Amino acid sequence: MTMFDNTYIESIDEVIGNNNAISFMKRFASDFESGSKRKPLMIFGPSGIGKTLSTHMLAKQFKWNIVEMNASDYRDRQSIESLLQGASNTRSLFGKRNLILLDEIDDLTARFDNGASAAISSIVEGSRNPVIFIANNMWDQSISFLRSKTDPVEFKKLSSSDISNILSNMLKKLGRTMPKEMIDMVANRSSGDARSAINDMLVVLDSDDNMIDSIGLRDRKSDVFATLDKIFLSNTLAAPMRAVGNTDVDNDMMIKWIDENIPHRYNDIKDMYFAYEYLSDATSFSTKASRSQYYTYWRYMSAMMSGGVALAKSRHPDTSRRYSFPKIISDLSKSKPERQGDAALAKKLQKQMHLSISEIKSNEMRLMARMAAGCMKSEEDKEKVYDFFMNKFEMSEKEVDSLIMRAGSRQVL
Repeated sequence: MTMFDNTYIESIDEVIGNNNAISFMKRFASDFESGSKRKPLMIFGPSGIGKTLSTHMLAKQFKWNIVEMNASDYRDRQSIESLLQGASNTRSLFGKRNLILLDEIDDLTARFDNGASAAISSIVEGSRNPVIFIANNMWDQSISFLRSKTDPVEFKKLSSSDISNILSNMLKKLGRTMPKEMIDMVANRSSGDARSAINDMLVVLDSDDNMIDSIGLRDRKSDVFATLDKIFLSNTLAAPMRAVGNTDVDNDMMIKWIDENIPHRYNDIKDMYFAYEYLSDATSFSTKASRSQYYTYWRYMSAMMSGGVALAKSRHPDTSRRYSFPKIISDLSKSKPERQGDAALAKKLQKQMHLSISEIKSNEMRLMARMAAGCMKSEEDKEKVYDFFMNKFEMSEKEVDSLIMRAGSRQVL
């Protein structure tokens, strides 16, 4: 659940989409309240579509206290039993019924859950309070022992119109406005993921520039914000390493995302120091892999940038600040017209230079800018320089202007 969920929704009846699943959850809660024994629920479906949010809203409607565990807590039998054994058979201090919520249950791994499956099975069988599991993949082998013990509740990917309605409702709650075509564009790019659509919309709202093109660069197989959550909020190696392994964001860009957001999550200077040290190691292994073409180094890079950064912290991370796009994305978005102009000019020069586009842009155009800057001592010299480039290379006056400005203001020479 993101930090923004409760700013736009106050009741389970306001949850948009997955009406059948919501109705099943409400019947489950009503039966429990009337004294009927029910199997635990296994709520499953893609990330960011409201599974955890709906569960929290269900607890709110029925005035249940939530006792929650997530992937970072599933270490062994003792840690699970110490938190859940008492809560499964008692009420809260104020007499409320406890809802046992086990989120990210499919993140159980043999390496970190010694005895966990037995402990969970025992709690399920003996609990007098409602139990709900949440998973992305109900068919994950690690939770096969739960399939016969639970009732499945599938949450499906949301439609673009559902996402647009969610965003519109949230804008009303925030007292903000956005053109409908922009809302629809964000919704269409969300691939049914409401959480990432909300994050995208907030980035666009608070950006000085139009960041909609940058949003298109975002990964949708495993939302980059969810991947960052796994890294910064986990206390184990397994979850962040799996998240980095499942994302389609390339390694270098993922490192940039982590680099940009370490100060947004870690407040302790020592935590930041160790996190950046691990990230530096990841960058070194990435460079070694590229230079040597020996991609086994990527294993070490992945471990450093995910588990290393996750375990660098000594205290719970700050979750009050939103994730920031890497500055390089913003810079690329701002410089897009200029880069397109450079590419067009390089293509024109290629006819006479017979070099690659990249070599012309990085070397020859720099040299030409140097020549132009060094030759223009007077207005007469300036005219000669313009005539030379326009006649020799068939450049337009605007293209020569761009070249001259490159020498004067961008200081790339």
